[in-house]
Parts: sequence; structure tokens; C-alpha cells
Amino acid sequence: MATIGFGLRFIYYANLKTMNTNVERNVDPMQEMIRLAENFSNLGTWGFKESYRSYKDKRLIFTSEWCHIKFVWGGWDYGSGNTISMYYGRLHAPDESATMIWNGEECHAWHRLRLPLLFLDGDSPDNAARMKASAPFTSKYYEDDYLEKFYRRQPEWLMTMHMEVWEHYGKIFFELFDLRRPNLWERYRQFLKEFYDIEGRSSFIKPSMDKVC
Repeated sequence: MATIGFGLRFIYYANLKTMNTNVERNVDPMQEMIRLAENFSNLGTWGFKESYRSYKDKRLIFTSEWCHIKFVWGGWDYGSGNTISMYYGRLHAPDESATMIWNGEECHAWHRLRLPLLFLDGDSPDNAARMKASAPFTSKYYEDDYLEKFYRRQPEWLMTMHMEVWEHYGKIFFELFDLRRPNLWERYRQFLKEFYDIEGRSSFIKPSMDKVC
């Protein structure tokens, strides 16, 4: 009887896992990103409003007086479920391209989280190049407790991390991308140049990752 009971439980949980997997795979990407923005962030508090959405490319962009925030749907994976990516762009960043021509050269117009945080933390390029993992403030989000808490909920995990970054760093984080703060941005560009001078540049990535705008 115990064996039968275990077998029934196994079938039940296997069926439940299959049902959950089907729910994940059948999610509408755009509606899920909108849900995340509305329920797991305080974008409105910071003055961000939706400015662009593409059902074809599965992208959603919010804009404030400082910068853009872009959500990109990553798709579904058997091991981790649904995933998204988040990027920050200055107000000249194009909606539909990762790069643009700025001052006569091609450059990366959308930016991830790690290097801006290391710059704002005041790390030297040399020290930043030695830190292969995340920035100190976000390191806790990669620990087992956080990863278990958000198991198969990567979009919520990522949104929570970014929102807490905004709260911790405040307005200066967004001002880094502000076209009205060219001196701050130029300091960041110099930081990236020295960072990649130390870490090295991939010949497969064009333009070079320190070419940012």
C-alpha cells in the first residue's frame, strides 16, 4: 500500500509540474512584462511611463526625464522557466536597436546593471576588473536563499533586484544616463575604457564594449 501511495503521489506531482510548465509556456510575453512593471516595481514613483512596446520583438520600454528602461522577453527554458532582461538607455537610445551612431562612431546605447553600479560605488577600474561577480550591493541576490525564494520566477527576481537598486542609489543612478549630465557620463566612459584596457576586449564584439553612448 505504501508503494502504491508513493506512486500516486509521484504521478500527482509529476502532473502538477507538467501543468505548471504549460502555464509558464503559455504566458503572453507582453502582458507578463506589463504585469511585472505594474506589480513588482515602483516605476511610476520615479516618473517612468510606458513609451514603446513591440509585440513582434517582445520589448517594452518606459521613459522618464532621465533615461529609458527596457524590458526584453528572453523566452522559456525547461530548467529556469520564463526569463527577461533589463537595460538602461539614455534618451537618444533607439527603441529597436542595441547600437547607434553617435559623434560619428557606432556605440552601444543600452546598458546592463553591473558596471554602472561599480562606477557609482567609486571602485577603481583595476578593482572592478578583478570583481568577476556582481556589484557588492547586488551580490545577495545571487545567494542560495534568494535564488530558492525566486525559483522559476526569474522575472520577479530581476525586477525586485533592480527596484531595490533604485531605492539604494536614488536619483544619481538614473542621472548617470541623463543627457543633461555629460560630465558624469564622460567620467563613466573613461572608467569603462580603463576597465576594458585591464580586462581585455573581445575581437568578436563590435563595437567594443567600452564604446557607449
